Parts: sequence; C-alpha cells; structure tokens
Amino acid sequence: MGLSRESSVGKYSEKKVEQVKTLFRNYGLDESHILHIARVQPKVFLYDPQNTLLPKLDFLLSIGVSNTDIPKVIVRNPALLGRSLEKQILPCYNFLKSLPLSGKEVVMMVNRNSRILATNVDKIASNVEVMQQAGVPPRSISYFISRFPASVQQDNEKFRKSLNEVISMGFNPLRLMFILAVRVLCETPKPTWDYKVEVFKRFGLSYGEVMSAFRLHPCCMNVSEEKMLRVMDFFINEMKWEPAVVVRSPAVLLYSLEKRIIPRCNVITILMQKGFLKENFPVMSFLKYNEKDFLNKFVDNYKDDLPQLVNVYSQGMAL
Repeated sequence: MGLSRESSVGKYSEKKVEQVKTLFRNYGLDESHILHIARVQPKVFLYDPQNTLLPKLDFLLSIGVSNTDIPKVIVRNPALLGRSLEKQILPCYNFLKSLPLSGKEVVMMVNRNSRILATNVDKIASNVEVMQQAGVPPRSISYFISRFPASVQQDNEKFRKSLNEVISMGFNPLRLMFILAVRVLCETPKPTWDYKVEVFKRFGLSYGEVMSAFRLHPCCMNVSEEKMLRVMDFFINEMKWEPAVVVRSPAVLLYSLEKRIIPRCNVITILMQKGFLKENFPVMSFLKYNEKDFLNKFVDNYKDDLPQLVNVYSQGMAL
C-alpha cells in the first residue's frame, strides 16, 4: 500500500507512516486492512506508534481480544485508536464490567461493535439507569448490552422513548422479550417501522394482529421488507395458509425461505396429499424442528412408503 503525499498523512514523514504500517502488520492486519484504515481514518497514520497506538493494541489483547479478532476490531472502528486509553477506553471498559458483565461478555461486545469503547460512559450509564428504573433485571441488562451494543449507544432521549413505548405495548420488563422489543425499536427508524406494518397489512392483517406478532416475537420486525414480502407471499399464495396463521408464529419469518421453509413445505405437502398427516395438523410446527429432528420425523419415518421424499427435500434445498 502506498499513501499519497497529497493525502492528509502525506505531509508527515514516510518513516512514521511505515512504522505505523509495520506495527499493524505485527498485530495481524494485512494490506487490505491498512488500505481501508488509510481511506476512512487517515490520521491514524499520524499517531505515535509506540506511545499512542501500541498501548491500545496491547490493551485489547490483555482483555481477551484474540490475535485473529484484533484486525476486525480495528478495521470496524479505526477511530478507537485515537481515543484516550486512560480517559475513555479504560473507564468505559471498567463500567461495562461493573454491570456486571464478565470479561468474556465484554470481549464479545467489543468484537461485535468496538464503538462501545469509544462511547460516552455517561450516555451508557443513563440508558442503563432507564432500564433499571423500568424494573429490568440486572442479568437482562447485561444480556442486552453485551449482545446489542448499538442499542445502548442510542441518544438518551430516543432510548427512553423506545423503552416507554415497549412498556405501553404491554411487554413485561422481567421477560427477555422486553429487551428484544427495546432493541428493535431503538434500531428501527420510524419510516421503516411504518412501512413494515404496511407490508403486513397488504396481506389482510390488521394493525392489532401485527402488534400481536411483534409481542410474540419482536425480532420479526427486524426482517427486511423484501424478505417479509417473499415469505408472506409464499405462505399465503403458494401454501394457501391464512395470514393470521402465519403471524401467530412470527418466528417463521426469520427462517431461510430457500434452505428451510420451501424444502420442508414441499415434504409436508406430499405427506398431507398422501394422507399421512391429518387435516388438523398444526401447519407451523414442523418449521420449528431442528434439521435432524425434522428429517427423522417427516422424511426418514416415511422412507418405506414415500422414498421420493428424500429427493423432494434435497431438490427444495437446491432451490
């Protein structure tokens, strides 16, 4: 990689730039990583490699970020290297561990979203306090922060509004679904939320039914609009199921249409046509089985009578 003299780092000595690049290479960053950093955060190459950059890289290693994950953490947020270790990164890390979060959970969070270490500690503390005041248990708060760091970094007013809206929907703060719902509302812009509600309504569902689905499984509103349309269209127009049946099991919207829904539905359709399943068979139940259990119960169990099921299933997977 060559950094142009016309770039913002060009006015500084090539010697320092090479020292920074060498340091990065020593910590597992390859040329594509270095080029990305030069493009999105070129001033990193102006920092003192030994006194500014090295202590932060060593800190990440010391808390348990692996050698293979160091490049990912840095590339996702190279600006982290410009934050003060003593005034920002360490205080934030210590606060996260006080929640309590185990060192392993903090590392998992850093790997997912290294911006958490550069977030204002007061902002995180304020959002944690809002959850505490709402009655969210400490363990749920730790779970929320470790798995959804982007949500806890939200503006305090937006976070409070999202949490209050979840309370108004009737979610129980003691249940996991509560924090999942907070996460969805925090990270879903209002226009996107409204459009997804309209997608459901296109299939004849009422607003109340959509909200019922959200209360059952909040993550169903994290599915992209395109996937919502494809999955709902398949169930209703191909399988001829009622929309209300689908939204009573909203988790199915998260499944892969090609790898799970279509091949399994192909198998179940044949079993019903051949009379091996009763008419009142709960249509959504088979989608929830893990792969091994589904094959055992619905394919292998009928291989003597319907040997073609193996091919039907595999051909569906190929689609």
